[in-house]
Amino acid sequence: MGRLLGTLVSAALVGVSPAWAAGGFSLPFDSVGASGMGFAGVDAADYDPGAAVRNPALHGLALESGLATGAHFAHLSTQFQGVAVREGTDGSTISGGNSGRSGRVDAPIPDWTWTRRMSDRFAVGVTLAAPYGTSQHRDADWKGRYNAIDTVIRGIELTPGAAWQVTPRLRVGVGARLHWFDFEYSNDVDLGAIVQREVEARAGADLATPACALAGEETLPGKYDFRHRAEASRFTAAWQAGLRMALTDQVAVGLSYLSPIEHGLHGDATRQRLGWTLEDFENDPCFSTTRVALLATGGSFEEEVVALVRAATTDTGFGLTLTLPETLSSGVAWTVDRWTFASSLRWTRWSRFDEVIIRFDNATPTVRSRLEFQDAYLVALGMRYQLNERWTLSAGVAGESAAVSDENRSATSADAGRLYLTGGFSWVVNERRTVDFSTGVLRSRGGEVDDVDPMTGNRVTGRYQPLTLLWFGLRMRWRL
Repeated sequence: MGRLLGTLVSAALVGVSPAWAAGGFSLPFDSVGASGMGFAGVDAADYDPGAAVRNPALHGLALESGLATGAHFAHLSTQFQGVAVREGTDGSTISGGNSGRSGRVDAPIPDWTWTRRMSDRFAVGVTLAAPYGTSQHRDADWKGRYNAIDTVIRGIELTPGAAWQVTPRLRVGVGARLHWFDFEYSNDVDLGAIVQREVEARAGADLATPACALAGEETLPGKYDFRHRAEASRFTAAWQAGLRMALTDQVAVGLSYLSPIEHGLHGDATRQRLGWTLEDFENDPCFSTTRVALLATGGSFEEEVVALVRAATTDTGFGLTLTLPETLSSGVAWTVDRWTFASSLRWTRWSRFDEVIIRFDNATPTVRSRLEFQDAYLVALGMRYQLNERWTLSAGVAGESAAVSDENRSATSADAGRLYLTGGFSWVVNERRTVDFSTGVLRSRGGEVDDVDPMTGNRVTGRYQPLTLLWFGLRMRWRL
């Protein structure tokens, strides 16, 4: 029965991985100027100092020296509709609602850039952005509570960099990515269903359910739930590089690479029994035949089951290893009179995010949770029009593929590819100050869900309705 301890403890943590499975925790809101153009041409931009967060070659290009500070504000929500059934045990329907509070990004997303031109050929700068983040809050009694209730992900990145004017038309840049990543996660664990499956497999017979019926007791699934909460964080460093080339006075191209970020997170897992005690579990008449079966094979219910349940529902520390993917991005910007037209293509290697490795502070074996991620692409088109000396208008459209297919979608993955429609403006207040504004909407088609928990056999089927995110961004720029 040593396998049971690993199953019980790991069940609470393995569920962390599906909550991220949409690739939907990546955020494109690096710059207010870029979001107003549908994120197009950002690697080639000479009009947006915030673009240096992606391409360090752009430091000092848009401004001699300057400071830009602002933020995006977003709200995202979706609705799940479906059913959940305990197919692995008694076939009962899992009660609960559909939870319409999923997927919010409630905190401001920073947009901050400082840049200084040190000479005609050399510039330095620092950017602050949040490339990853989500806040998913669901009702505690929703149908998919065994998958996830709350998931909060924050990724904050400070990036110092430098740019060199190699030739009159070519600039190159490098930067360091100082990345802070943390998450909070909670879910319920159907311990009764796990125990029933494990003890019946150990005894070689269907023992628990008939015993419950004879004793007039409710079946084990859903009877011994506990709530699991996990928190972990880590600081690490990576790098980025980029270039910008002016092909002509009107056309420029850019290319940037952001390296992968490997995190070895460590945190605490807390467990709260939901309305039951160890004494309730130990004395449950449902286990009457299980005790006899274990004794017949030389086992002990108290030593092999009760003791393991006690350990599985006790707080513990854990380590979580994951690698955030690298990104390769290209952009083109073409200026004609008062018009600027731009395009971008961005590749993110989400296929690198293929497993989550969980190590426990106790003797529980290491758990490897396999994921079926796929690479994602973003294609963007945008435009700017200089209305006069003070006002510039912008608009754009972008499409982004999902990092998880419909076949591999979990009950907590609402994202299924994205369409962005954006707009914005820049207002030159005076020769030293400029205000940037952007707004837009993100739409995702949602997706079908057919998710089976390998620990319990619980099955969640249904569909996420189309997902909508609304945002606006506001930024102030100063020429120093």
